[in-house]
Amino acid sequence: MLSMNKILVPVDLSRAALRLLEEAQLFASKFSATIDLLYVWTPPALVAPEAVMTGVGVAEQPLLEWLGNSAREQLEKFASDAQNAGLAIANSHCELGDPATAIVERAKSGGYDLLIMGTHGRTGLSHVLMGSVAEKVVRRAPCAVLTVRTHEMGE
Repeated sequence: MLSMNKILVPVDLSRAALRLLEEAQLFASKFSATIDLLYVWTPPALVAPEAVMTGVGVAEQPLLEWLGNSAREQLEKFASDAQNAGLAIANSHCELGDPATAIVERAKSGGYDLLIMGTHGRTGLSHVLMGSVAEKVVRRAPCAVLTVRTHEMGE
C-alpha cells in the first residue's frame, strides 16, 4: 500500500497558495500525513550583496538580512492565517535561492514522500521566457510530485 507520511508544499504566499494548501490538506488527511511549507525568496536582481538599509532611528542592517527577515515574517503570517482557517501545518521553512533548486534540496534533506505544488500551466512563449519551476522540480525531485493548476484557483 502507498505510504505518505511527510508532504512538502512550496508556496508563494498568494491567495492561490492558500487554496493549494487546502487541497494538500485534503490529500494529507487521506494518508494521515503531515504538511510542511516552504517559501523560497529571491532578492531583486539589481541588489548589491553589500547594500544596507537604514533610516531615522533605525540601525543599519544589510539589505539581504532585512529581506530575509521580511520573508520569514510573511511566511509566519501566511502559516498563521492557514492555521486559523483550520489547516494543519507541521513546519514552515523559508529559504533564499533559486526556487526549483531549493525545493528539490529541501525535499531531499527532509525525506519527504510527496511534493504538492502549484503550476500556472504556461505554454508557448511565456513558458519559454519564464520557464517552469514545477517542470524543473518534477524532473529533479527525489519523490513524487503532484501539481495543481493555480490559475483555476482564482489567482
